[in-house]
This record gives sequence, C-alpha cells and structure tokens, in this order.
Amino acid sequence: MRILFIIILFSLKSCNSPNLPKQKGFFAPEFFYPNYENFNSNCNYSFVKNVDAEIIYYDDCIYELEYKKLNSKIYFNNIKLNQNLNSVYNQFEEKVFNNSEYADQIRTSEYSDDYNNIYSRVYVFIGYTPSNIQFYITDSISNFLSASLYFNSEPNYDSLLPYIHYIRGDIKKIIETIDWKNE
Repeated sequence: MRILFIIILFSLKSCNSPNLPKQKGFFAPEFFYPNYENFNSNCNYSFVKNVDAEIIYYDDCIYELEYKKLNSKIYFNNIKLNQNLNSVYNQFEEKVFNNSEYADQIRTSEYSDDYNNIYSRVYVFIGYTPSNIQFYITDSISNFLSASLYFNSEPNYDSLLPYIHYIRGDIKKIIETIDWKNE
C-alpha cells in the first residue's frame, strides 16, 4: 500500500512542468502607414516629409526632424558648395568612417536623378553605432545636404531595427522628392 502511494505521488509530481524563467522581451512597436506633407526649407530646396516628424530649427540651414513617438531625430546640415564638392565630400566620408568604428557591417546605396540634379548616397550601419543611418543629397553644384539618424536611447541594434526600417522609408522619400530651387 505504501509503495502504491509513493508511486502515485511521484507520478502526480512528475506531471507538473518545470518552472522556467521568462525570457526578456522587447516592446513590439506598432507602426502606421506614413502620411507625407511638403516641407520648404529656407535654404532653396523642398522635400516631402512624414507628418509625424516635427521640424526643429537650430539655424536656417541646420535643423532636425524629430520623431517623438520613435524617440529619434534626423539631423540635417546644408552646406553651400563653392567649387569645393570634393572637400565637403571627404569631410562627410571622414564622419562616416568615425561612426563605423562600432559597426559590424555597413550597407551603402546610391540614388541619382540627372534630370533633377539629385545625387545621394545612404550608409546604413549594422551594429551598435551612435548613428544608424547617415546620408547626403547634393546637386553637385551649389548644395550638399548631409543628415544623420540618432535615437535617444542606448544603441541596442536588435531592438531599434524596426524603427530604423521605418525611418529608412522616410529617408528614401526625402531623397526621391527633394527639389532644388533656383537661386
């Protein structure tokens, strides 16, 4: 009788699944289809931007697009070219090189539209870098617009990846819709 009781007790006890610690999870962001509006800068160009991004000016040609819901910012700096495209481009490349110190990989893409004088290169950094995307847009004559994406959080690439993909779509829209005004 005791042996039967012990066998039943062990069989009931063994049916319980063990308690395992819960794995850490990250907040799953919910993105909505972006709506766009035209933005006219004070620096002789315009482009289409996401309505959720707010413009914050530091100077006429230095400003940021702030995504409050995404806790991120794209910093823009427009540089007037005076037959110094190579020098400005080299300074931008040095900035990219300094940011890439912590990157595991860098993906580069280019966009050009000869008809509208739009030439751009986008650098996407994979890894724990201070800036996840850096890009420039130029008309190669008088304007060089450089920009960098930053998040107001610790650079945890895995958890920032959905936000990076979302904002990368907005960056693509900015590049494709930029319109250089004649001075």
